[in-house]
Amino acid sequence: MNTGKVLRTGRIVAKDGKHLVIALDHGMIGITKGIEDIEETVRKVTQGGADALLVNPGIAKKVASYASGKIGIVMTIPFDPSFVKLAVKLGVDAVKTTYFGSVPLSEDKYNQFSAIGLAAEEWGIPYMAEVVPVDAQGKTIYEIEEIKKAARIGAELGGDMVKTAYAGTPMEYRKVVKACPVPITVMGGPKMESIADLLKMVKDSIDAGAIGGTIGRNIWQYKDPEKMTRAIVKVIHENESVEEALKILRE
Repeated sequence: MNTGKVLRTGRIVAKDGKHLVIALDHGMIGITKGIEDIEETVRKVTQGGADALLVNPGIAKKVASYASGKIGIVMTIPFDPSFVKLAVKLGVDAVKTTYFGSVPLSEDKYNQFSAIGLAAEEWGIPYMAEVVPVDAQGKTIYEIEEIKKAARIGAELGGDMVKTAYAGTPMEYRKVVKACPVPITVMGGPKMESIADLLKMVKDSIDAGAIGGTIGRNIWQYKDPEKMTRAIVKVIHENESVEEALKILRE
């Protein structure tokens, strides 16, 4: 890994090799409940101990003053290498592209991923490749073999880390981690009804070897985003049990 990637990775992954990234890039679909006041949400999750934020370019500029020296920034970009250069100019710590679709990829999509991977290497910025397998109706496929293919493809095409879904048991998901030569950060997915289920997913993913999670709605649509962030941080960085993490939310 080149020097730029080493230095920037250290701002989005803690010294223990793990992280919690707060996904805040949902504004592309309009105003979303929980992030109407983006600066207030950023303040809460930062105080909760999150390691990094995942935002779109406009929000990266909006929160830069507050985030500086406190929390890392990953920027979601389109499949356009010129945005990698923009990310470096803005001073963010990593870039991420989003792909929800069938695996393997089409030749066009393969080339798009590769172009971002090459640009990220040239500019010395970590690349988080989000690759999530979905069916013909656009629903996430929570099958180990499909997720394993998706994760490996993200790594093969230049991702320094891969964001994808979690499924199965820690023992089963360990096969996904083992098959992927770069770190995996699991996505939070749709808002869960059960807080315990969310914490268990995070715990199981860590036990399986993932470096943590890149989670959005399940944190900032909770009634107290700071407490939820703190609870998940305990699971990721302190190896706390689900039961101990739940105590934080009940305080």
